[in-house]
Amino acid sequence: MKTLFLYIVKRDDDPILAGLTAAEWLIRGAGEIPYRVIGCAEEVTPPQSDWLAVICSSTPLVTAGYLSDLTKECDRRGILGLEIGEGMLVRTAAYVEGFRPKRGATAPAARSIVDPGDLANAERTLYRRIAETSLQKGAIIPDVDSVRIDALSTVESGATIEPYAILRESRVESGARIGSFSTIERSYIKSGARVEHSVIKGSEIGRNTTVGPFAYIREKSVIGDKVRIGDFVEIKKSNLGEGVKASHLAYVGDATVGEGTNVGCGTVFANYDGKVKHATAVGKKVFLGANTNLVAPVTVGDGAYIAAATTVTKDVPAGAFVIGRVRAEEKSKK
Repeated sequence: MKTLFLYIVKRDDDPILAGLTAAEWLIRGAGEIPYRVIGCAEEVTPPQSDWLAVICSSTPLVTAGYLSDLTKECDRRGILGLEIGEGMLVRTAAYVEGFRPKRGATAPAARSIVDPGDLANAERTLYRRIAETSLQKGAIIPDVDSVRIDALSTVESGATIEPYAILRESRVESGARIGSFSTIERSYIKSGARVEHSVIKGSEIGRNTTVGPFAYIREKSVIGDKVRIGDFVEIKKSNLGEGVKASHLAYVGDATVGEGTNVGCGTVFANYDGKVKHATAVGKKVFLGANTNLVAPVTVGDGAYIAAATTVTKDVPAGAFVIGRVRAEEKSKK
């Protein structure tokens, strides 16, 4: 069996492609081939192997399988070596004698990145490679060409990623579904969760929870199991307990919301006084009616009922009924 040693020439300005630098993609692609990362081709020292490859990080699509196929092809055709982008694959004995190949490999993997178009094409190929790998491991991805799953993300077997979804540095458990046009960054989506046309950043979504459409879950939010986050709801740096419902048009910021609580349409957690962000604590099984304003810092006890259109500025005890409205008056137009 022919042996091969790989030198990876890393550039200082390595681009990031689908979550990894170009050199990191070459390291990942090397598989079981022994390799060494170097700063320039002059650092190559002929190894004790039949072949050596010097691959620059400007050619990030090269893999162990591709190099193996090239060595077999060169053996079959009696070729001493080939150029691969700015690098080369060459018989070690010939390299020692000063041979440098002039004939180039022509496959897409051998093309160097020299302009933004090349960069886009390479990244597109890598995204497809990641999606296909996830598919082989049991993920459900109807269109591998449209999704963008980066190399730092994990999609478990049985998870569904619909077309035009984007995943960056995230984990999606089995049974979860990421709907079309959703963006998930640095987040953990647990089994059975459904995300539809929404943005989630730096957060955790519980089991069998639904998010969206058009929801925005911001940094440091923890959403419990069986929660309903509906359309045009924004959650920021908040913990929502099991079974909480915020079905539409609400803002929850710097808050803790107990299990089984209802956050009515138009509810606002007013957390910012112009200088400082304040926290709000809402207990279990609280009813927050439509257009409720909670002016932080404030605490609402378990089982409290806040009537629609009420502004809460002081703590509410458990089980209390709170209503605060301007009474409607009917006046003549004359």
